[in-house]
Order: sequence, then structure tokens, then C-alpha cells
Amino acid sequence: MFRFFYLLRQTMLLFKESKKIIFITIVFLTIGIVTLGSTYIIGTKLFQSSLSATNKLNITAFFSLDTTPQEIANTTEEIKSIDGVKSVSLITSEQAKQDFLNVFPQYKDIMNSLKRNPLPYTIKVEINDLSSGERIKDLIKDFPNIDSVVFSADTAKKLNNLVKLLWTLFVSILIVVIAEFIFIVQSSTSFLIDFRKTEIKVLNLIGADKGFIEFPFLILFSMFSIIAWAISILILQKINIWSDSIVQSLLPFSNVYFSVNTFNVFLSLLAFSLVLSIIGSLIPLRRVS
Repeated sequence: MFRFFYLLRQTMLLFKESKKIIFITIVFLTIGIVTLGSTYIIGTKLFQSSLSATNKLNITAFFSLDTTPQEIANTTEEIKSIDGVKSVSLITSEQAKQDFLNVFPQYKDIMNSLKRNPLPYTIKVEINDLSSGERIKDLIKDFPNIDSVVFSADTAKKLNNLVKLLWTLFVSILIVVIAEFIFIVQSSTSFLIDFRKTEIKVLNLIGADKGFIEFPFLILFSMFSIIAWAISILILQKINIWSDSIVQSLLPFSNVYFSVNTFNVFLSLLAFSLVLSIIGSLIPLRRVS
């Protein structure tokens, strides 16, 4: 019981003697948590939205108008067997006409006045990997009864690059935040050790165990982490709401997914901040205890 009250008293003394350091430490810890949390939240939404956009990037192939139904069936089966093709769906000329009129109803009279449906049979080819899109497109183009093939290669490359950029950005920010956390906590701990230098020397001389010296600092910086984390949650909740419009503006042709589990994110950030605060505190404490 005496040990507990002693540690509590030392923690409160440290708290009273270092208000400026406390303020600066909490501010920088909050910045680190908010930076990491917002990057993860926005990055996750961008990643999910880019995946939804990727799923829409199919290869579209148009048959020649004089292609027979049997040739269409044979070609469709051959395209299904191409390595990297996930699925193939056939759109008849009548379906294509109906889809066209649904989008452009003003041309209904013109289409109905034509003796022959000008829209050919079409196939939508879904692929397993965007990187194989150009290869599959070239293979489909070589079929004699295929008139033209459309694949948005530039869009596919941009989406692939976006996914790579998101991962690189998140890992880079994670490394920077880890370094910032440890540096700030280590520096603040060193300042506080200077305030208690005499008392620490006395405790070492009388043979006090390391717990009497280290625990007050560890408790104090754990409190700093919890305070910074609580402030960060308030900010991140706002960012989580605002990020939807940010993602929509960056990827207007995709769907925004609201599936970021903020509860798990916040718990992970709490554990992250506590662990790094303890590590940052122990580095200078091991030198004096």
C-alpha cells in the first residue's frame, strides 16, 4: 500500500513540476495520432473505392454485324478459356439497343425507323488482374469476327498506381509517427529526469529497486498518451465524416464505402500510443536507474 501511494505521489509531483513539457508532449502526441489515424481512415476508403472502380473496368468487345450466332457462341467460349479471364457475359443486339435507349431516349424514333439494328452483339470480359488487361485485349482483338475492343488501360494503370501509393504513404507515415512518438517521449522524459535528478541519485544510493524510479514516469507518459488519444478521437470522428466527400471528389466514378471500423481503429491507436510511450520513456530511464 505504501509503495502504491509513493508512486502516486511521485507521479503527481512530476505532473505539477512539468506543465509546459506536458502541454508540448500532449500536442505532439495528438498530432502523431491524428496523422496516423486520418491516413488510415482516408486511405482505407480510397483503397475500397478504387477496388470498386477496378471491378467496373471490364474489357468490352464488339462483334461484326455479320457474325452468326454459332460463331458468337464459339468465340465466347474461346475467350472464356483465356488465362486471366474471370467471366464473360454476352449482350445481344436487342439488349444493347434497349440499354442505348435507356441512356439516350431522345433517339428512340431514329432507332425504330432503321430497318436493321445497328448495334452488334457485345461481350463484357471481367479480368482477374488489371495488369493483364492489355494482353487479354490484344488476344481478343485477334479473333476474326471481333470488330473492335475497348479497355481503359490508362484508368487501370492509374488505379494500380493509386493502390501502391496508398500503401507506400501509409507505411512511410507509420515510420515517421513511430520515430516522432519515441523522440518526443524520450526528450520529455529526459527533461523530467533532470528535474528529479537529486531524488533519483538518493534512491539509487539507498538501493531502491527500479520500480520506484521508473513507474512514476511510465504512469505519467501513459496518462499523456491517453489524453492525446482522447483528443485525437474527437478530431478523427470529424475527419471520418469529412473524408467521404474527399474520396468522392478524388474518385467520382466509384462508390464510397462506409465500412471503416472506427472502434477497432481507435483501440489500435490507443495500444499503439501506450506501447510507444512506454518504450520512449524506458530509453532514458535505463541510463539513470
